[in-house]
Amino acid sequence: MKTLGLLLSTAGVGMGAIALSAMPAAAVNAANCSGATSIASAPMLRNHQPPSWGTIRLVRDGCSQYWAEITMASPVVANAQANAFLVQSGGGNDGRVLSCDSSGGNGSVIQGQRTCRTPKVKATGGNITFTAIGREYHNYGGGYQEISENATTRTR
Repeated sequence: MKTLGLLLSTAGVGMGAIALSAMPAAAVNAANCSGATSIASAPMLRNHQPPSWGTIRLVRDGCSQYWAEITMASPVVANAQANAFLVQSGGGNDGRVLSCDSSGGNGSVIQGQRTCRTPKVKATGGNITFTAIGREYHNYGGGYQEISENATTRTR
């Protein structure tokens, strides 16, 4: 009986190894890059005065990927939207700006939503820094106008 149990447990381990090796590369990469950490943040203020209407954050994961993320305190109302921007300095892409609307982002914050993030940028060189900028807009009838902005400190 012990031999049968040992045989079954060994077969189970072998099946688990097969299942793991059959995982898509994207899933393996996502698992290895977990552990997102907010490395800088700033409140979203209108006219630079409290109260805070949300937070802009610069985030990094375990694979040295950076992105900006804005989270509004409550869902955005009609005729309003918010967006996060990731500004890169150094590393040959000096001044590159990505927003939530850039390819790889998840789209700006619109009515009923609270958050968005920019595409992730991999940075392993020592001379690259990032700043996250958050902007809130409102359409009073003549198109969207910026009503608030704040930025994190430049960070690596």
